[in-house]
Amino acid sequence: MPTVRVRLTREEKNELLEYGGLSKGVREGVRLYLKAQKSREVLRKLDELQKKSPIKIASEKEAKLIREDRTR
Repeated sequence: MPTVRVRLTREEKNELLEYGGLSKGVREGVRLYLKAQKSREVLRKLDELQKKSPIKIASEKEAKLIREDRTR
């Protein structure tokens, strides 16, 4: 398993020790960071797909026309 070095202040070290130790805290931090990166990537891809898809735009226009007809 690879080794990761992290610089911490004494206060940060003490806080991490309160929550289960340095290794556990750093592992959890890296895991959360990677999960956030993956989520951003998925959302970016979804945005791109939505921009390419005219279906959503067409259905929004149809809904707008229906609402306008109802208010007449």
